[in-house]
Amino acid sequence: MPQPDDLNIKPLQSVTEEIYKKNLELLEQRRRAEQLLYGISEAVFAVDKTLNITLFNHSCERMLGISAEDVLGKPANEILKFTTEKNELIKAEDFCFSKDTEKSNLEAVVLKGQDKNYYVNIKTSLIAGKGDEECLVTMIDITKEKELEKTKDDFISITSHELRTPMTIIKSYLWMLASEKGGSINDKQKDYIKKAANGTERMLNLINDMLNISKLEHGKMEMKIEKINVREFVGESLSDFNIKTKEKNLNFDVIVKDDVNEAYADQVKLREVLTNLVGNSLKFTDTGRITVLVEKLNDNFVKISVTDSGRGIEKNEMDKLFRKFGRLDNSYQTVAESGGTGLGLYIVKQLVESIGGKVGAESEGTGKGSTFWFTIPIQMPQNVKTTVDQASNVGTSAQNSVI
Repeated sequence: MPQPDDLNIKPLQSVTEEIYKKNLELLEQRRRAEQLLYGISEAVFAVDKTLNITLFNHSCERMLGISAEDVLGKPANEILKFTTEKNELIKAEDFCFSKDTEKSNLEAVVLKGQDKNYYVNIKTSLIAGKGDEECLVTMIDITKEKELEKTKDDFISITSHELRTPMTIIKSYLWMLASEKGGSINDKQKDYIKKAANGTERMLNLINDMLNISKLEHGKMEMKIEKINVREFVGESLSDFNIKTKEKNLNFDVIVKDDVNEAYADQVKLREVLTNLVGNSLKFTDTGRITVLVEKLNDNFVKISVTDSGRGIEKNEMDKLFRKFGRLDNSYQTVAESGGTGLGLYIVKQLVESIGGKVGAESEGTGKGSTFWFTIPIQMPQNVKTTVDQASNVGTSAQNSVI
């Protein structure tokens, strides 16, 4: 006759066997998933909560010149060296296990390889396991695309340099003709010369903007960062717009809140940013008012907003702003009228972000006006070139640029 203990042991053994089988199945599923990840073309690695590597596929091995056996269990920051294009260090904790999509998905990150560097887009996802979560990181190699882009940018930069001198000479001779240095000319000839001079000026503005964009994108634009009195600076920079707005019968208000005092910026570059945005509002506003509001956003930033009652922007076109040649579909007439380069807002974005600020825009739609804003730091920004670049002339076409 079976003993009570025997009756208890058999169900327990059955449960133990079942758990063991399930564990084997889970292990087998994990091995299969790892094999699939190991074989895909994108570089994939995973880390645990302590940021130690738990998965390292063959594309990672190829790019870094090291085998998975040598890196598994080691800290990701020791094996994978990431930087921005400006050589600022990016650590694994900066993007792993982040719920902020802006931090967890990064574009154009530089991965330091054994023999060469790679440009990669990083995408992360959280994998819930039996124990702790793991972060799965996919690195999409965009090195060829970036190299092609650099070749194109270099070509534009060289071409722009070569074009600037002859265009400047043409401009000078047109001025001499218009001033009748070579003899008298009639009114129709003056009109022809004026149109030719305007076209030459637009071409020079485009050339200068392209050269400045090349400097900004390659981190070669040097800044003279200094403490400025924001209230005085804004007043001085916008004084000329009082006359221009009166010519169009527009109300023009500059409001500086009482708690706004000092901030850090390059005065020349900041003036170009400010006059670009106000100049755009002036072009796109036919009736009503333009308001510049300067306020303290928080302890770290001053926010400057330019609001107008002008033509406005459709919701589906907002993402075209601050891009190269980012003209809007409904602004072709204004583009033709103003003759801008379409690069002004892109330069604004690059300049503001280069000192740690942000830019943005808001509009309720066509005919409802718009607001463009940017921020500047109250404390001295880090990782910014602070020597004076006398040769730079950023935004020479700031007041001629359009959206």
